[in-house]
Amino acid sequence: MPIDPPPSAASPEPPARPRPWPLLATRQGPDLRLFQVLHERRQNPRNGHPMDALVLDSADWVNVVPVTPSGEIVFVRQFRFGVRTDTLEIPGGLISRGEEPLVAARRELREETGMVARSIRSLGAVEPNPAFLTNLCHQFLAEGVEPEGALELDPGEDIVVERHSFDAVRRMVADGTIRHSLVLTALARVLDLRDRSVDSFR
Repeated sequence: MPIDPPPSAASPEPPARPRPWPLLATRQGPDLRLFQVLHERRQNPRNGHPMDALVLDSADWVNVVPVTPSGEIVFVRQFRFGVRTDTLEIPGGLISRGEEPLVAARRELREETGMVARSIRSLGAVEPNPAFLTNLCHQFLAEGVEPEGALELDPGEDIVVERHSFDAVRRMVADGTIRHSLVLTALARVLDLRDRSVDSFR
């Protein structure tokens, strides 16, 4: 009696990707200075129904994790209109038209903290909110940062510079003092920010 061969050990097929939504029309909305509003009419590929999508077109952003020779991270504290209070963040801002992300990272570090870095390297980029934003946030690690001069703030900025140890940063992440999502993603590329209390669920 013949023996059936063992089942194939081939890897399973990867899941299918969602189909693109065809663009039917675009209407430009107001220019909000930081964002250009776009109204896009798109067709749902599943059922063929049209849908109006709101898109905010923006320049790319940059933020920087600055680390001093003594092993502290440099933060900026400033009032944020959206949450109506001050927040603890790392330096960052808009990339100017035609500006390279690395150049923007060095510029924002110097302007917002008065410091320069011995070395700076890319940590990659993240999508701030792909549901309706078109841009990326490029993230950098700046090492050996030291003061060079006074802050160079825009008319709409009022910044206080702070330094915190790695352990203090982990505590402030855990207790919610630091909760800016783009700051957290950059810090997570430099520090282990995991909550050890969740290990018991594994």
